[in-house]
Amino acid sequence: MSLRPALVTAGGTRNPIDAIRALSAGSTGLTGIDLAERLTGQFDVRLLGSTEACLRARLASPALAHSEFGSTRDLMVKMEEALRTRPGGVLIHSAAVGDYEAAATDQKLPSGQAEMLLRLTPAPKIVDHVREWDPGLFLVSFKAGSPGWSDEHLEAVARAQLERTGSDLVFANRLGQLGSSCMLLDGSGTRRFAGRDAALAALAERVIEAR
Repeated sequence: MSLRPALVTAGGTRNPIDAIRALSAGSTGLTGIDLAERLTGQFDVRLLGSTEACLRARLASPALAHSEFGSTRDLMVKMEEALRTRPGGVLIHSAAVGDYEAAATDQKLPSGQAEMLLRLTPAPKIVDHVREWDPGLFLVSFKAGSPGWSDEHLEAVARAQLERTGSDLVFANRLGQLGSSCMLLDGSGTRRFAGRDAALAALAERVIEAR
């Protein structure tokens, strides 16, 4: 019997500014790699990661199937292709996705200027399109709040994401505080955890139950 497919995104996007510069979304990809490892054997897992995340995955789990993404738009194209090709599975969308992009040029912007102004416009909100590509998948999305947010505000923003995106589960935390406070939200309520490991274990258990 074949295993249900699972796609895990990990790491951060790099949205180009010019031929050599980019706006990066900071993420090591460790959370996505951890979850991919927890689900291996239960699902047919594939990792879609940044260059850094794929390098870490090759060192930590050489047998884990993986491919790389670059910009927000590149990630969007590759996610759509993966989900349409292997529908009805699980998506764990833990990648840090850049919200803004520049009108990139294949030239190098001049150095040595006293000031440089960039015009940024919103990049596509990938998670809002996932249900169009695969209506039957089990969707886990992530929400990272600002360090100063209260638990109540973080929960409210994550709950709004759950409803807007049709996520089955949302993992929420404050930036830089994975070791101290995490939440898992679904349609029935919110579970709070003292740290990352317990929250990821509960997330993986919930996904496995949904097979």
